Amino acid sequence: MKGKKMISITGHYNEFTVFLAVIVGILASYTALDIMSKMMKKQRNNYLWLTLSAASMGIGVGAMHYIAMLAYYVPVSFHFNAVLSVIALIIAISGSLGAFWTFWKWGTSVWSGLILGSSILGTHYIAMAAIETEAHIHYAVLSVLLSIIIALVVAFYAMHLFFRSKSVKANPFLKLVSSILLGIGISAMHFISMYGMKLHIEHSVVRRWGQWLPYQAPFSNMIASITITLLIVFLLVAAFKRQEEVRDSQLKEEYYQSLFNYNPNIVCAVDLYGNIQTINPKGIELTGYTLHQMEKIPFPYMFREAEKAEEYMWKSLSGDSVYYEATLIRKDNQPVYVEVTQMPIIVHGQIKGSYVIAKDVTDRKKAQQQLLDLQEDLKRTLSQQDGAIFKFVKNDEGYIHTMCEGKMIREMGYEEIDVVGKTLEEFLPESYAKENKRYYEKAWAGEKVSYEVLLNDFAYYTKLIPHIYKGEVKEVIGSIVDVTDLHEAREKLAKSESMYRSVLSTMSEGVVFHDLEGNLIAANAYAAKILNVPYDQILSVNPFGLDWEIIHPDGTPFALEDIPSVRCLRTKEPVRNTVMGIYLNEKKLTWLSVNAEPLQESKYYKGVVVTFYDITKQQEQEQDLLHSNQQMIIAKEEAEKANQAKSEFLSKVSHELRTPLNSILGYAQILEEQGEKDLTEKQLNRIRKILKAGNHLLYLINETLDLSKIESGHLAINLEPVSVKEAIEDALKIMKPLAKDKHSILYTRFHAYQEVFVEVDELRFQQILLNLLTNAIKYSPAYRDITIYTEITQHHVTILIEDRGFGIPASELNRIFEPFYRINRLEKDGTGIGLALVKQLVVLMNGTCGVRSEEGKGSTFWVRFPLVHPPVPKRLSSEGEAEPFLGFSMPTSIVYIEDNDTNIELMQSILSPYKNVKLLVAKTGENGIGLIRSISPDMILIDIDLPDMNGFEVCTQLQLEKELKHIPRVALSASAMQSDIDQAFLVGFSEYVTKPIHISTFLNVLKRLTKA
Repeated sequence: MKGKKMISITGHYNEFTVFLAVIVGILASYTALDIMSKMMKKQRNNYLWLTLSAASMGIGVGAMHYIAMLAYYVPVSFHFNAVLSVIALIIAISGSLGAFWTFWKWGTSVWSGLILGSSILGTHYIAMAAIETEAHIHYAVLSVLLSIIIALVVAFYAMHLFFRSKSVKANPFLKLVSSILLGIGISAMHFISMYGMKLHIEHSVVRRWGQWLPYQAPFSNMIASITITLLIVFLLVAAFKRQEEVRDSQLKEEYYQSLFNYNPNIVCAVDLYGNIQTINPKGIELTGYTLHQMEKIPFPYMFREAEKAEEYMWKSLSGDSVYYEATLIRKDNQPVYVEVTQMPIIVHGQIKGSYVIAKDVTDRKKAQQQLLDLQEDLKRTLSQQDGAIFKFVKNDEGYIHTMCEGKMIREMGYEEIDVVGKTLEEFLPESYAKENKRYYEKAWAGEKVSYEVLLNDFAYYTKLIPHIYKGEVKEVIGSIVDVTDLHEAREKLAKSESMYRSVLSTMSEGVVFHDLEGNLIAANAYAAKILNVPYDQILSVNPFGLDWEIIHPDGTPFALEDIPSVRCLRTKEPVRNTVMGIYLNEKKLTWLSVNAEPLQESKYYKGVVVTFYDITKQQEQEQDLLHSNQQMIIAKEEAEKANQAKSEFLSKVSHELRTPLNSILGYAQILEEQGEKDLTEKQLNRIRKILKAGNHLLYLINETLDLSKIESGHLAINLEPVSVKEAIEDALKIMKPLAKDKHSILYTRFHAYQEVFVEVDELRFQQILLNLLTNAIKYSPAYRDITIYTEITQHHVTILIEDRGFGIPASELNRIFEPFYRINRLEKDGTGIGLALVKQLVVLMNGTCGVRSEEGKGSTFWVRFPLVHPPVPKRLSSEGEAEPFLGFSMPTSIVYIEDNDTNIELMQSILSPYKNVKLLVAKTGENGIGLIRSISPDMILIDIDLPDMNGFEVCTQLQLEKELKHIPRVALSASAMQSDIDQAFLVGFSEYVTKPIHISTFLNVLKRLTKA
């Protein structure tokens, strides 16, 4: 600058821009402190609020400085260094972050104010340093010092006021004052610093005012707008979160109010003088007073024990929580026993009163009194019992008796005073005391002890039970019972056992007795002989630990749980006639028939008695017989398959033969009826021969179909009374070999052995039982039992056959009685007609049948027949002369759905003589339905076999349409199978006419259905 003339220049402030700068400073301060207040509540996302408050403060401080600098207009050009500007903004944000974090963590306004003031100063002077201009800037030292003092003092005092607002129940006024103070202080610091700033410039570079002024106002306004907008967004976010907090606070208040109002105990607040300030509804209900009335009664005087209650009240008002029991006196002077918990109410470190919670324990007090009464009553009862009960404990003197009650004490010659408080040595003879002491020591060691004592020709049974608490014996409870009669009975039993042993030794069967652990108690000599064990060693054999190889009749080994004695112990039921093969040595296989019967004393099981005898020869004979029966069953199953194939073949042949016969006999009937006028006698005779031959052929077809009537439900049966029990027993005899082959046992369980009768065909009834039993055996694994039993009600008997086989999946239960249906996953031979045959026979004999099953556990098939039968209605004979047809009396429209031209022509020929009958033909089901919808005829004739859909489907669709379902429908089919007939009536056909048609009968059917 040497040699150059420097001049000092001054500028002036834009008042509006200065105002904007101050507003930005205040708004930034308020936004930062407002967001900071959320963080102080220790909620979640505190670091987010800390960052937002620091950003608000830092951005506001930075923006305020730049707006304030742009508010100062000077006649020189200048611009800001970008790097220093960014550094200034970073210092503003990071300094604010540090100040707020310090305030949050340690709550100190000194350090947080110092950090905040320093960041404001740093931001200001770095921002000033960012100004680049041809003018030279100088600062007055006094202004700089004053700006530093103002920044630090204002920041400290603002944080101190904010801290006060947090400690004085969130005072919004103090927060607002803090914000205004901080914003104005930041502005004052800036403008004082700017006041001390001097600009010097060479005279040659001075420019006119208009060269630089235009851009400053818009730029400062833009900064202010962006900053204010950003701060408002921050405030809105904070306000939104505050609203959520208010809602949460209200909800919590409602929770607390509900806890107060609906508390099942008395809840009230007491002030420092013992006056009740508030009480919940339960308290008003329980005391009988209103709140206004209770305000006049000091809290302690609500209780019978007023002094005690007052003492505890003052203790709680001194800062302690207390608990005590007292008697509350209601308004009606009735006592209420309560448990009282009283705790101090502390607000900002000062005790303001106490909370009281009083729980009504009147019922419990009454129960305790009842318990005391019961204890007294129990003591009186014990003193009157035939035996005796006593207790003892152990101390340095020995075993001291603490209680003794019962008649037996007096019978033994003692009184309660002689025993209670005494040791054994003090009231028993020395020898008895010594013997009893040995048992006392065991009981005190934690054992349960039982023993008998003979005293003065009487036998006494004593039992000692230790009372153990936390691993230590606290006392021992003893009981004494007079067992003199039992002692005498034992002596008699010993004599009788000696007699039984001699009886056992003479039996021709092997007999052994063993206990629950398998230890042999007794055995006869024949058992030792059969088992090839020396008699003097037989009692050392344990059937639970045998190393013999034991097999079933099919060669599979016996599992331990299947051994009769083990199974008898497990089920508590007798086990009968179990066949077991035992290799007593490597080569010799001995077959035994074994029975096991549980040994029971009173209701307790003590062991099992097992009897067995050698059946080796019988078993070999039964194996031969079983093989023969298997061959018979295989032959039976093959015959069933052939019979089913025959039925299907006959059904097919019947259908194919009836179709042409329909035309032959139909046209022959028309010719016979019309030929009486137009044909010669010779021609009529020939037509009659055609009719005769055709009817004969039809008769042969019907006779052939009788072979398959079992499937169609028209099998002829002979109903007569049959005994259910005898029928079951006969069936079991037949099935026994098959069951043995599967190692299954057939059990029976008759209803109270009641003899009942059902009206059935005896042969077919037997066939039902055999089929169900065969099915149960066939589809059960080996060694599974099968049970047949009855359930009898007032009018019916139900026969149930229960197996433990593979079970039937629930998805297949509905189809199990269908012909030829078999469960895919079971690889068993069969035709699938057995159950279908059962169902058809049961229905024919006025019964019902069904099944319930659980996969993996087994199935139960049942049949039910009435015990009292209604008279069987006589069926009308289909033979004889048909009723003569006299014609239609009213116009009748008929739709005929048929695809066979010959049949169509035949129908047209049959109806052509009747002028008031209009026949309309459709050759497909779809066309027929359309035609019926269009004209709504009086009658519909439907052939079952149609090219696009069958007649059943056509009828079903018509049945679904409200306008068409009332029209009579007649099925015409060459199939005479009962299943087709049943299905036709099921889907809604009015009549089912089989081909070939008997014209007169057919016309009468039409007339009856059309009511023409």
